[in-house]
Amino acid sequence: MSTDQSDIQRAVADGNVGIVKTLLSNNAKLALSKDMDGRTPLHWATSFQNKELVSVLLNPSEWSKDKSEKKIIVDIDDYIDNSNWTPFHIAASTGNLDIFILIATHNPTPDPNLQTSTGQTAFHYAVSKNHFEIVEYLLKEMKASVRIKDKKGQLPLHRAAGIGSEKMVQIIVEIGKSPLDTTDSFGMTALHHALAEGHADVALQLVKYGADWKKTTSDGESVFDVALNDKVRVFFKKALVGEGLLKEE
Repeated sequence: MSTDQSDIQRAVADGNVGIVKTLLSNNAKLALSKDMDGRTPLHWATSFQNKELVSVLLNPSEWSKDKSEKKIIVDIDDYIDNSNWTPFHIAASTGNLDIFILIATHNPTPDPNLQTSTGQTAFHYAVSKNHFEIVEYLLKEMKASVRIKDKKGQLPLHRAAGIGSEKMVQIIVEIGKSPLDTTDSFGMTALHHALAEGHADVALQLVKYGADWKKTTSDGESVFDVALNDKVRVFFKKALVGEGLLKEE
């Protein structure tokens, strides 16, 4: 990495907007430079949640002294690091809504369904970190898919159930129209994940939506077998009895 490239990365890390603008004024292409992890200054500005720097780096040519220089068009989908993360993925994961929307509304618009090397989309990351407003934006404004599996075979619904968020499950099922009984690479459904993490209330919610509570994993384990403990197991069984789906023992 050249000195100028190191300088802009350092300035971003320090949050020094003035130095970043000065460096770009001399060479706007520094915005395209990458570190050893394949990350650009925009990746790091997003990671550090510095909205002003993100705005500057989304439009690097605006700061160039040489107005005859060809304008740099920042296509977020081309800003891929060594793990196939773009700044859009980072914004969804860190959860700063203002920065997320700034990147999401940039032209050209980033692909909400772009996957990282682990097969995860921005949707997966936002759900996993429980960033509800970002999930809502992805669904309603960007029409992001809830049907993309990561390399573990998991949908965003698996993640929502695993973290025990009834609100997240609701929007993914009701607005996103997510399938309920999709199995991951272990043969586990979202319902299995909810009970395995101790979220019997979310498990009941899924059943009320129509999830198949009789489905077993690849190892033949029932939802009761994977439940975190007896307390969760008993609660869920009583809930099924209450719904008329299971006979009381």
